[in-house]
Amino acid sequence: MPVIVHIFTVLFAILCFMIIKKKRYKETPFICFIMFVSFISFGTASLIALFAPYGEILSYPCMIIALGLLLFLVGVNDLYSIFRCTERIEGIYCGYNTYYGSHGVHSYAPVFEYTYDGVLYHEQTAQTVSHRRLTKNMTEGNRYSIYINPKCPSVYILFRRLRASGVICLMIGAAFMGAGAVILYALFPVLFN
Repeated sequence: MPVIVHIFTVLFAILCFMIIKKKRYKETPFICFIMFVSFISFGTASLIALFAPYGEILSYPCMIIALGLLLFLVGVNDLYSIFRCTERIEGIYCGYNTYYGSHGVHSYAPVFEYTYDGVLYHEQTAQTVSHRRLTKNMTEGNRYSIYINPKCPSVYILFRRLRASGVICLMIGAAFMGAGAVILYALFPVLFN
């Protein structure tokens, strides 16, 4: 299991390196914050697994806490987007990016082009949409209403409502962090007496 912690650490390190190299932290600050926090939390779990007494055993609850923190912050990102993306503008739908998951599950992120304060943006939303909704309700080249973050105009959402997936991420993330903390608390007296 500690190998998985190390793999996550390396993956998030690569993501953080790419974020810094491409300066995406200016365009999507909260998502970048989530990636950096994930790197730090999985990196801490990796260091515990490598160097702490009983580190391999302690890495399990630390990894559960890190995974819970990641899920929780993904849910917080949905809330953050709803509160920050307040200005309604028109954007041109340019298509979508497809992200392939396991077991044939795909997610689709619409791409819009829009102008705000004289600057042209061509960005994808952090909100994913079902393929049916994209093909049924949206046509490439047409204008649709989107909600942008006036302080960071490259961040936008399509709908200003809390989605079930955001609530589920918040609840599962909180449950994982709580379970990891309880396991860690239970292990300390056993290991260090």
